[in-house]
Amino acid sequence: MASSTRDNLDLLTPRILVVDDERQIHASIRLRLGAGYDVSFCFNAREALKCLAAERFDLCLADIHMPQMDGLAFIAAAEEVDPCLGFVVLSAFDSDENLRRTIPLHVYEFVGKPLPDRDGFEARIPAWIERTRQKRHEQSLAIRAGTISNDLHSAQIERDVELVASESARDALLQTASLLTTIYAHLVSATSLLAARAKTDGSAASLYRSLEEARKTADAAVNVADEFFNSGYGNRDSSPALVATGTRHAVNIARRMAKADELDKSVDLLELDDRLPIRGMSGIDFLLMMTPAVAAALTIAGARSTIRISGEYLTRLDASPSSPRFKNYLWLNRRNAFASQPGMLITIAAAGSPWSRGQTEAWLHGEDAPLAAITARGLVNGIRKCKGLLGVAIAPAADQFGLALVLPV
Repeated sequence: MASSTRDNLDLLTPRILVVDDERQIHASIRLRLGAGYDVSFCFNAREALKCLAAERFDLCLADIHMPQMDGLAFIAAAEEVDPCLGFVVLSAFDSDENLRRTIPLHVYEFVGKPLPDRDGFEARIPAWIERTRQKRHEQSLAIRAGTISNDLHSAQIERDVELVASESARDALLQTASLLTTIYAHLVSATSLLAARAKTDGSAASLYRSLEEARKTADAAVNVADEFFNSGYGNRDSSPALVATGTRHAVNIARRMAKADELDKSVDLLELDDRLPIRGMSGIDFLLMMTPAVAAALTIAGARSTIRISGEYLTRLDASPSSPRFKNYLWLNRRNAFASQPGMLITIAAAGSPWSRGQTEAWLHGEDAPLAAITARGLVNGIRKCKGLLGVAIAPAADQFGLALVLPV
């Protein structure tokens, strides 16, 4: 579980905090890194410490000579706030004293001012970020060391039980479908024999009508069985990921998970269809992806409220992240998505408070208390598998809870 949650957070655009009192350094870094990273800026150490207490970053670039508190004193204080964060020092003064003071700190490198060329700066940033993320991963493993074995054992048991139960149910339904087909055939034969007699015999006419109703009911039951065996439930490996069908199934499961009926919560499905299946996914993959997304929205929504699910086709997947409509969204998997692929946009909105970035990360990491029973694993695995995008509305700019799934077709 720790490994998968680390992968979930790795899909987020890396965040860099720059702490420097020079505006030209801020402008230079924004120009050089702004397109590929989420960069925040502080002009002094005290402001930066408040920022670190409220949010999590993957790397911090800090100047040494700043008012109120110098950069190395800031790094020592920052490590108390976030022990896993790594630092790169920006300074024109790499004196022996400064180098000595960095020894006990998580300083990855000294980078001189003015900033070096691309090979000396931009090209090295991914490795620095990876070091921080790896430290966070190792810390998570250490925290979970006492329970990870039990978690894995429980997960394996749950998987085995689910597999046995689903396969047993499938076998039972298959036998039932076969019996229904036989019953339907007998009813067709019986109604055919009675059809002529029913025209002149009143008692036969009544029997004929009863048999005809039974035949229609059996026909409907056979169609229901056929629909099941052509769905994501019936064939786990090869069934297509049909948006409308899969979403309807996901809503039914999510309503039970979130106890929506007890709190009078409803779901409004808009503009979904099955014209094009989602690329790279099976029906069961789509179901496992959509269920936690819908369940999270239902859990966040207030009592007696309605969540809205709608869909639309896109000429390119990357149209949504760049759209003003989604300017307040945090996007996952941007680097791995089929950016130029046509896609399907599915939006889920609920009349509830939007998440902060920290709450989003906590859910992806399996640490969000209100959603402890609704894991994001299936959602993120589905996004990764089809090379799509997941957007989350982020407070304070957003005014309500929202998810956006951008999936290739």
